[in-house]
Amino acid sequence: MPLMRNRHLWLTTALALSAALLVAACSSGGGATSKSTGGTVTFAETPGNTPNYISPMTSGAYYSVANTSEFSYAFYPGLYWFGDHGEPILNKTLSVAYVPVFSDHNTVATVTLKHWFWSNGHPITARDIIFWMNLLSASVDPSTPTIGSSSAPGPGWGAAVPGGFPQNVVSYTQTGTYTVRFKLNASYNPLWYTYNELSQINPIPQNAWDKLSASGPIGNYDMSAEARILAPASAGLPANSYLPANPGTATTGALAVAQFINSQSQDLSTYATNPLWKVVAGPFKLSQFTASGYVKMVPNKAYSGYPKPTISALVEEPFTSDAAEFNALRAGNLTIGYIPSQDLAQKVSLEKTQGYSFSPWYSYSDAYSLYNFTNPTVGPIFKQLYFRQAFQSLVNQPQYIKDFAGGFGTINNGPVPGYPSRNPDESPLEAKGQYYPFDPSKAASLLKDNGWTVNPGGVTVCGKPGTASGDCGSGIAANQALTFTMLYASGNTELTNEMEAMQSTMKSVLGLTLNLKTAPGSQVFSTTLNGCTFATPCTNWELADWGAAWVYSLDYLPTGGEIVATGAASNGGDYSNPTNDANIAATHTAPSQTAEIAALFKYQDYLVQQLPLVWMPNTPYLLTMYKSNLKGLLPQGVYEELYPQYYSFG
Repeated sequence: MPLMRNRHLWLTTALALSAALLVAACSSGGGATSKSTGGTVTFAETPGNTPNYISPMTSGAYYSVANTSEFSYAFYPGLYWFGDHGEPILNKTLSVAYVPVFSDHNTVATVTLKHWFWSNGHPITARDIIFWMNLLSASVDPSTPTIGSSSAPGPGWGAAVPGGFPQNVVSYTQTGTYTVRFKLNASYNPLWYTYNELSQINPIPQNAWDKLSASGPIGNYDMSAEARILAPASAGLPANSYLPANPGTATTGALAVAQFINSQSQDLSTYATNPLWKVVAGPFKLSQFTASGYVKMVPNKAYSGYPKPTISALVEEPFTSDAAEFNALRAGNLTIGYIPSQDLAQKVSLEKTQGYSFSPWYSYSDAYSLYNFTNPTVGPIFKQLYFRQAFQSLVNQPQYIKDFAGGFGTINNGPVPGYPSRNPDESPLEAKGQYYPFDPSKAASLLKDNGWTVNPGGVTVCGKPGTASGDCGSGIAANQALTFTMLYASGNTELTNEMEAMQSTMKSVLGLTLNLKTAPGSQVFSTTLNGCTFATPCTNWELADWGAAWVYSLDYLPTGGEIVATGAASNGGDYSNPTNDANIAATHTAPSQTAEIAALFKYQDYLVQQLPLVWMPNTPYLLTMYKSNLKGLLPQGVYEELYPQYYSFG
């Protein structure tokens, strides 16, 4: 069934579920064991994108696939799991809770947990959801414009959107051992609220994490009005001295706990030994970890879900470049790796000599480069629609797909994925041919018509400053040159080729200088998603590309709030447009399927034309090569998530 039909079939079924069905227990028991048939699966991480944060409460700076879908989700699965046999839909089997029930005109959502267990034998209860909600609510500050960034009081939240979850929750109440009732501040579309809001809940072990220091006792600190944290020895205070969690300000106990967990998550050297991380709910637990990104996880024998893991271990190997990974692949040292597009000619040889099979890994994602609209020097240029139109008109997506991606990929026109196949969520306008096709003449004309003295191959400058028709635009100085720095992820040959082609084209056609600068992907990510605002602008980057597309997780319905809403934590360049914000809001409250589709189409059609981001071609996440005797890999996770509990050798 098409994606939209699947989603709405689920919605209809969910609304019809009775309370009796939801409270029925489905338990594997705390003593459930995992029968291991052995074998280690070795998985290749992408260059420079290594896990460096383990708590599921992740700020924007750490909000990456490497930290979530390929790492912490194996230990701490969300309340609801999304991704079912390669489809971007709710997976009821792998979810920790039953499908939510909405009532009171969709202003109340009731969540009932299945009877699963933590690895230490404690049941996963509603108290663990309350614990998560207390910490999350304390960690995002509604008065802070960049919610979830480094300016937030706690660890922050990478999925935060102003006015969104948890701010749109009036109250959350434990109504039973396994049941929580959420009172909402408005009537919301149940599909959207489940896919994009309740999806942000991770039960976490209150019985093991509700503490203020590594040596401190477990308590109910998240419930207390105030709390203190033990002063470090470096503070020079008497033994057992305590400090406020935020020196000089009162703080809630929940905030103190959140800050403690955040501090532990940033201590990579203790990941494999810290008692916090030994209490898990997912199918695996961490066995070994290094700061370079090496990961070894082994089965959690107390996993309550199904299926139980059968492999002995999953090892994730870090690499600094595509070339280094390909050398390991050619040596047969990887169970799951990838073939760089420039090496596709060797695919057949790998299949014959090393026993590999080939499967492109398609994901529900959107590829783009970012503008830093807050940068005081170049931001005023980026704010001009004519400039963004000119820039987009020189991104030769068909060439990039053909020459750099081995022919795998599709044109990207806007914010809703249309890949790998026709997506009913994608509007007809976005789905048709390239809206801003490669057109050097148009790009040059757009600049000339708006006050720029275009010098192909040289330096183009603003010859007509001002805000009248035909002028360069507000904030652009006379003789200001079109010179920008593009920060992009290192180690990725396909991305490097795209950047170098773009650099050459921009210079020869527009006289635009694009200075290329590389850094590891995780560094590019943390640099761009670190709270840029117009009040506190980021001056350390101008244009950027992480080397990875935006995967629609935890906003599984692609309504865009996380990446383009004003003030959203993952809105890296701080794009802000009131019309766009209103369009996004309309997708949240649509009262019917027809209205929802119409709102989603209106939202994306506007951004197809407004170009808040530089749309880049959607290509496979990876061109996967895997050992032919590995079972359970296909279909690969549509949100770039891993399913090691399905793996076996045979």
